[in-house]
Amino acid sequence: MPQTRAVSARLARLRLASSTTPGKLVAVGIGVLLGAVLFGLVAIAVVGDRRDAAHAVSSDSEPLLAHAVGLYASLSDADATAATTFLTGGLEPLARRQRYTADLQAGARDAAALTASVRGSVAASESVVAVSENLPVYAGLVETARADNRAGLPVGAAYLREASALLQTAILPDVGVLYAFAAGRLQAGYSSGTGGFGLIAVIAVAVAYLAVFVLAQRWLASATRRRVNDGLLAATGLLVLLSAWVLVALVFQQNALGRAQHSGSDPVEALSATRILASRAQSDQSLTLVARGGDQQHPADFDAVILALTGARGGLLALEASVSHNGTSIKRLASDLNAYRAQSAALDALVAQGEVERAVQEEIAAGAGGRSPADVLDAELASRISAAQVSFSSAAEDARTALSGLGPGIPLTVLAIAALALAGIGRRLREYA
Repeated sequence: MPQTRAVSARLARLRLASSTTPGKLVAVGIGVLLGAVLFGLVAIAVVGDRRDAAHAVSSDSEPLLAHAVGLYASLSDADATAATTFLTGGLEPLARRQRYTADLQAGARDAAALTASVRGSVAASESVVAVSENLPVYAGLVETARADNRAGLPVGAAYLREASALLQTAILPDVGVLYAFAAGRLQAGYSSGTGGFGLIAVIAVAVAYLAVFVLAQRWLASATRRRVNDGLLAATGLLVLLSAWVLVALVFQQNALGRAQHSGSDPVEALSATRILASRAQSDQSLTLVARGGDQQHPADFDAVILALTGARGGLLALEASVSHNGTSIKRLASDLNAYRAQSAALDALVAQGEVERAVQEEIAAGAGGRSPADVLDAELASRISAAQVSFSSAAEDARTALSGLGPGIPLTVLAIAALALAGIGRRLREYA
């Protein structure tokens, strides 16, 4: 009972003190201090999440996607190059051999980079292991086909078809798993870095904290018969400046990440898919000629690939147009693709007329200088991919730098706001001492 009475007495004294002007000043000071803590914590948390997302997109997710896309493109081009080179027979052109070797080396580097980046996913880890194990098998089959071809043995064509089948049915599907994993991680980063919840939270807390200052100054003006409290006024101005800094930085960072996606990674994905399909079409066409007209599978696949590239509504070229908004580049790509289709149609006509050897010689002649329609299309696509990657890097850098300074700036400024506000309230409080 004595303890209960003591607690009741303390509460009564606290209520009495809080009803006085000094008590109310203390309460206002506590409210200002708690508001500073809340605003600082929310702003630091939101900025930290956005900064982590921007860093993950630029330094982790996008490079991971670039390696997956690069692996897919390199292996597809290697397959197309190997098939085209096989047509020459005997000693193949050095440039074609070097291109094939460079593709395999680039693919091996991308696979090695992916190995260290996909450890968080069981499916992706299994896929990259499968790719690494199957690549030497593929390369071995191609080398066997090459050796037989140089010796004039017809069995070389069978080994080449087996190598291409291994790539298309086993290796590339696993690369597709890696691509899906990388694309999903990148999309998660974009969502985290551009979500509106954090921005709304900062605005809500800033408005609430400003309301605390406005109400506190109105009450002080009424209670102390003074219109302005210098400390609270300075704290209010500093809070407005800090809020504006944080909000402008968040909006700029969000816009930069959006630009990185729409002008960078989205076009890279669309253009890379187009380039991969173009390489597959080239491989189909060469393998058809290697079979000397006795192949039905690859001509059918060629038609399916061309349909995917063009389609009734523009196919992948239309998709690339929708993400890049660059009509000139799309017209150039469409022109290159049409030139390639025209050459393919001419070769198909020769095969249909029974002039297979002539078709083979024309295909060899077209690729001798590295300026065949297929090579021109591939070079244009590679150039556009490089340009999109540069756009991504620039926008991602803007997203990273947009929040620079806020890490130390927010807590230091919040401390200054609280100190100014408490100094202004303390000055009034000392008048009652």
